[in-house]
Amino acid sequence: MKIAMPVKTAKTEAAISPLFGHAKYFAFVQDGKIEIKQNPHDGGTAVVEWLLDEGVDVVITQHIGLRPFVLLAQNDVRCYYPGEGRITIQEAIKCFEAKQCEEITENNIEKFARHSHKHHHAH
Repeated sequence: MKIAMPVKTAKTEAAISPLFGHAKYFAFVQDGKIEIKQNPHDGGTAVVEWLLDEGVDVVITQHIGLRPFVLLAQNDVRCYYPGEGRITIQEAIKCFEAKQCEEITENNIEKFARHSHKHHHAH
């Protein structure tokens, strides 16, 4: 399984970027190895095409627009939300592996697509 997440810097201990398509870098995690690559695109569906070309199965992100979400979903890539605030790559992976990340679906995409910080979680 290959996991991608937008990150702020090119370090393996980087924090997840609050941006998705406009993030400067993406971390790719496979078999416990972390690889950071510069995002060759500045937003838009081209970023999703790049992630698909990279063979990504899962995206972990704090925010994602409706169009990139739909394009990922159509290609069987699942999206997960690791929580708000500063979250490192390692923390996001732990959250995902422990099945504690909320899956982003067409039923709740609205709260991740909007750029408000009022997330309501039912626990």
